Amino acid sequence: MKTSYLFLSLCACAGPLLADPLTQADREELRERLKAIQEGAQAHQEKRFASAVEDFRAALQNEDAAMALYLKCVEQADFIEQQKRGQDFRDWKRDNEGRLKNPAFRQALRFQLNWLALSMRAAARPAEVAKLAPEAQDALRAIFANAKSLAGQRELLSRSVFDSVFARTYNISESKLKNWPSSPMQVGAIFDQVIMPPLRKPDSLPALSAAWDSRIQMEAARVEEFSGNNDEPNGLTRRETVSPEMATFREEALPQLQWRKQVDLFQCGDQRAAALRMLSHINDNLTNPNAPTWIEEFQQLANPQASPAEGGAKTTPSE
Repeated sequence: MKTSYLFLSLCACAGPLLADPLTQADREELRERLKAIQEGAQAHQEKRFASAVEDFRAALQNEDAAMALYLKCVEQADFIEQQKRGQDFRDWKRDNEGRLKNPAFRQALRFQLNWLALSMRAAARPAEVAKLAPEAQDALRAIFANAKSLAGQRELLSRSVFDSVFARTYNISESKLKNWPSSPMQVGAIFDQVIMPPLRKPDSLPALSAAWDSRIQMEAARVEEFSGNNDEPNGLTRRETVSPEMATFREEALPQLQWRKQVDLFQCGDQRAAALRMLSHINDNLTNPNAPTWIEEFQQLANPQASPAEGGAKTTPSE
């Protein structure tokens, strides 16, 4: 039977191609078959995601549980699926014993897994990402509350969670995920895309201002603790030594973030107070390279109807 089918297939390929248009019945049948394929794929994905969510929820209970799932995933993805011996996995565990017992590594794994779980929920219901904003902010707070001890885990926490062994084992990809940063160390993007949008309304001004303060503190901590230069004495020592990365942050990024905060508050309704703070900011930072842009932006915000000839000016939004 196999030989006959192959022979017929070869004959069909060798023969001349003839016009064979689809009938309406053909089109209907093809649509139904495609629909069945799509529904089957969706059901498979939902089952796989449900299994992952259940396992992740259990693993997030504590660091021992997270480590247990991590070892299970490493064994599955990097040894069983690669057709390696069980002894190879045992050798790997022995060679990495110190790292696997490192409290900071175990803690970082749990934070990575937590962000992956949040990312899966964002992908499942992209229209409801705003509801995840409080949990996203809590995830960042937990990381930066332990910034000093986690400094050596910068690479792990900066990596896309979809490249993690958890995601590889459960076959989770970010192909359909938009406006959701893939790493918990993408502080600016997380605030811009997830945390701040729901707060940009007049009745949430205090919360928006507080979110900006948290963002600025975390951006500074990210540079100070996760830049890779952690040997400098801190502010509690007699003499504070600032790393080059932190000096650059204070001179360039910090004034820009402070300006963006006031512009955001102004645009969300706090116009009078924010305008005064913007003027003070410009006056305190006249030598900053961004000062001319801030002045133009302030003129446009204060008098949006004015033409350039009347003193208004078009501006390029600050980044």
